[in-house]
Amino acid sequence: MLHDGYFEVEGGELFWELWTAPSLASQASPRPTLLFVHAGVTDRTLWDYQVACFSSKGWDVLRYDRLGYGKSRVQQAYLDQRPRSKLKHFQHAAEIVQHAQTLRFAHSGRKHEKVVAVGLSMGAATCIDFAIAFPDLVCGLAVIAGGLSGSDYPNTPEEEELFSREASLMESQDVEGLANLTVHLWGDGPLQPEGRLRKEARQQLYTWCKDIAVREVNGTGGSALEDQDLDPPAAGRLSEIKIPVAVAVGTLDESSTISAMRYVSDHTENSTLKEFEAGHMVNLEHPDDFNAWLEEWLTTHFGS
Repeated sequence: MLHDGYFEVEGGELFWELWTAPSLASQASPRPTLLFVHAGVTDRTLWDYQVACFSSKGWDVLRYDRLGYGKSRVQQAYLDQRPRSKLKHFQHAAEIVQHAQTLRFAHSGRKHEKVVAVGLSMGAATCIDFAIAFPDLVCGLAVIAGGLSGSDYPNTPEEEELFSREASLMESQDVEGLANLTVHLWGDGPLQPEGRLRKEARQQLYTWCKDIAVREVNGTGGSALEDQDLDPPAAGRLSEIKIPVAVAVGTLDESSTISAMRYVSDHTENSTLKEFEAGHMVNLEHPDDFNAWLEEWLTTHFGS
């Protein structure tokens, strides 16, 4: 069963969707809900294939659009702030989880299970901060191609040149150029040939990137809305994470992301690391292999 709607947070309203397993609708589930948090170059539909897969196998699944993305709504009063307050996306994740717990209990009487937080890219960084800040809400963590608050790993000079070009395109408000370069950086991989990513995945990524580029140029979404990291940041607090952790990264991704994910794997107690031959968008590039990897890890720690 699908439930959806809007939930008010500081700065606006988040659009969320919750799938509850029909066979478990009237009883407590022994398995946690899967929370999917999207990347900074997509919206919640990044997880369409995973939602279809895991909801069909009896998992409860929750996802939402971060503020400034997809169907979420940013308040004009927030956009008019000078200076604007930074958004606490990890706090928003906690609020959405608590809202879903309350909704599910009202409909079925089910207890407030914890979630397994699954995030890619910026969504992975959000999930790490969320798990540290709200340990009572999280029982598992799967982070893919993510950043890490408080870390500053270098890229190669060639990669930095591409990111400088991205900043120039933003300054000149070249939406088309920005969208195409973003697809190359996060789809092909910054040091890979243009067009390496298969056509269907490339088109989907372009659609997201074009939408977000418009919002960024207009100052209404994407990176134009600054994120507030956890304080103190996560890089020095990974030892606080006591739950199972799955880490994945693409070997064709930017250097700093690869370094950050290896660091997370090395500095969390109960973690595994999977390296895919892929760029940044691992689940988009290898959807079946990604689902099989995630399902195996979930089964190991949370049952079939």
